[in-house]
Amino acid sequence: MATRKSTRLQNQPTQEPVVDKQLTTVNAAGNREKPGGPATKTASTRGVSGGKAKVAKSTISKGKKPQVQAQSSSTKDKLSSLPPEILHLTLNNIKDPSTISALGRTCKSLYSIMMPRLYGRVAVAAMFHAHIPKLIRTLEPHLTIAQKKQLKKEGKYKGQQERYPSGLDEKAKPICATYVRQIIVGVADPGRKHRYIVDRYIEEAFKNMDNLEIVETRVLTKSIVQSLASLKNLKALRLFSSEVEAEDMKPLAKIKNLKHLDLQDYGGFRGAIDRNIMQSMLRNSLSTLQSLVVETDMYAGNFLQGWESKSSGKDGTTPGTHNFTALKSLSLSGITIDASAIKSLHKAMDFMQLGDLTLVHLNDTAGLLLQHLTSLTTSYQGTSAGISLRKLSLKMSDDNFMHTPEQKKAGFEAKCRFISSFGTLTTLELPDYGQYPDSIATNPGLADMLLQAILKHKNLRNLRIPYTGRTSGMKVPYISATTVGIIIAGLPHLQEFEFAPEEEQMDQIAEALVKGAKLRDVTCFPYTSWGSYPAPDHPGDNIISSILKTFLSHDDNRCTGKFVWEDHYQLRRVSLSWKTWDIASKFGKGEKGMTKPEKIKSDDEKREVLFRNVTGSFSRRIHVGYDPDHEWVEKVDREIL
Repeated sequence: MATRKSTRLQNQPTQEPVVDKQLTTVNAAGNREKPGGPATKTASTRGVSGGKAKVAKSTISKGKKPQVQAQSSSTKDKLSSLPPEILHLTLNNIKDPSTISALGRTCKSLYSIMMPRLYGRVAVAAMFHAHIPKLIRTLEPHLTIAQKKQLKKEGKYKGQQERYPSGLDEKAKPICATYVRQIIVGVADPGRKHRYIVDRYIEEAFKNMDNLEIVETRVLTKSIVQSLASLKNLKALRLFSSEVEAEDMKPLAKIKNLKHLDLQDYGGFRGAIDRNIMQSMLRNSLSTLQSLVVETDMYAGNFLQGWESKSSGKDGTTPGTHNFTALKSLSLSGITIDASAIKSLHKAMDFMQLGDLTLVHLNDTAGLLLQHLTSLTTSYQGTSAGISLRKLSLKMSDDNFMHTPEQKKAGFEAKCRFISSFGTLTTLELPDYGQYPDSIATNPGLADMLLQAILKHKNLRNLRIPYTGRTSGMKVPYISATTVGIIIAGLPHLQEFEFAPEEEQMDQIAEALVKGAKLRDVTCFPYTSWGSYPAPDHPGDNIISSILKTFLSHDDNRCTGKFVWEDHYQLRRVSLSWKTWDIASKFGKGEKGMTKPEKIKSDDEKREVLFRNVTGSFSRRIHVGYDPDHEWVEKVDREIL
C-alpha cells in the first residue's frame, strides 16, 4: 500500500530543501533571473545531491548567505537587547488583542510575555439571547474539559466546543485561566429561560481564575460569592446589587486587604449586601483601602451604623485616631446622614486627607455632612497639617420632591459655603446645577454665591458644570459672557472648562475664552438651540465657528510671520458633548471615524486653522450591557500599578 504524502515528505533528506530555500532567498536579494529566461533550476535539486546543489552552495558561499543571517540576527538582537523595563513598558502600550496574539506567536520568549497580557482581562455580558454564544466562546478557554462537558449537558448552545482532545486530564485547569488578573461581568440577563446557563458559565469560570486581582461583576450567585471569598490576591472589587439571598453573601465578610472597593446596592431595606458584611469587609482593609465608593438608595440607612462603638482599639487602630489610614478617595451616594452617621464617618476617615471626594444625592435634609466638612476645612486653615483635597464632585441639584423650596435653598447655600471654606482644589465638578421652572422668564445664570466660591480655588485646572440634558418642564441656567469672563480672569491656570453657554452671546463668550492662556479643552453643552424643533441643518457648527473665528481675529501682537495656531493658543479641542472637534495647524493621518479636516479663516483671511470632527473615533457611550464599561477597572489598574 502506498505511503501517505506526509510520510514520504518526512522521509526525504532535509539538506536539499534547505539549500533550495537559501537559493530562493539569495535570488530574491539580487540574483533573480530576467523575465523570459530559462526555467529555474531549483526544482531539479530536490532529491538530487549532484552538481546543481553544488552550484547553489557555491553561490551562497560568495557572500549571500551571511547577509541573510546577519539580517535575521540583527532583527532579533534589536528586541532582545532592550532593557527589560523598556521592553515591558513598550509591550504594555499594545492594547489590541489581535496584535498581542500575533506578537506572542513569533517566538517562545515573546509567547511567555504576551500570553499573560492577552488573557489578563476577561470581559463578558449577555443582555440578549444572541449574546450568549460570544459569552460562551470567551469563557470556555478557561474551563476544564470536564466543566465544558457538564455545561453542555445542562444546556446546548451555539459557541460550545464540539470535540474534545483525547488522552488529556479532563480536570486539569487551562493555563490561560491562571493568566487572568481582571474580570468584568456586565449585565447578563438574556431572559428567564436562558439566564441559568449564563450564570453557570460565569460560576465555573470564577472557580478556575485563582489569580484574580480586580473584579467587577453585576452577576452574583452563591457560587460566585464563595469564589470571591477564596481569592488570595484580590485588590479591587466592584459589586452591584443582586437577587442573591443575604445569607449567601456572608462569605464576602472574609475578604481582606482590598485597595479599592465599590459597592452599589439599591435594594433598600432588603439590600443584598448586609451592613455587617460591608463593615467586616471594611475593617479587614483598614490599612490598605485607598478608594471607597458606596451607592445606595435613600431607604438603605447608614452603612456605618454603630461603627464608632466597635472602634475601641480592637481593630488595631489607636483610640482617638481615624480608622482608614490609607484612604484617599471617597464617593457617597444615597446614604442617610444624621448625627450618628457624622460620628461614624468622622471616626472612620479623615476627610481632610482625602484627595478626591464625591457627594451625590445624600439623604441629608439638615445639611449635617456639609456643615461638618465646612467646620473641618475652617479649622484647618493656617495649620501645618494642610488640606489634601484636590478633586471635588458635588451634586448641585436637589431632586427630593419632599423638600420645600426653603430647604433646597438652604442646601444650596451650604454647598457654596463648603466650597468657599478652602482653596486647594485643582478639579471641581458641579453636575446639574440650578435648573429652574419654565414659568420663570429670567435666566438666573450662575449664582454669585457659587461664582465667588469657585474663584477661591486659584489653582483650579478643570472646572466642569455638566448636564445630562434638560429636565422636562425645566430650563438650564445658561452662563453669560460676563460670567465666563470673570471665571477666565479669576482662574489663570484653567485648562478644561465645561459649561452651558448663552448661545446668543457666543461671540462675546469666545472673546472671553481667548484670554485663557492655558485653556486646552472647552465643552459647551447644552445650549439654547440644542434639542429645538426643527433642528438646524448643522447643529452646533455655529459654536465652533464663533470660537475659532474669534481666536483667529484676536490681535495679540505676536504674529510677525506665518500664523501657526500652536504658537499662539493652547486650545486643542472644542466639544458639544455629543460632537467633538480637534484643532491644529496641521493634522497627521486620521484614525478610523475621523472626518476630513476643514479650514476656517479669520475675517481678514490672513490667518487660518484646521479643525476635524473626531466624534466617530470614540467608543459609543450607549451601553446596553453587551460591551461592559471598563472605566473603573482601568482606573484602579493604573493606581494599583
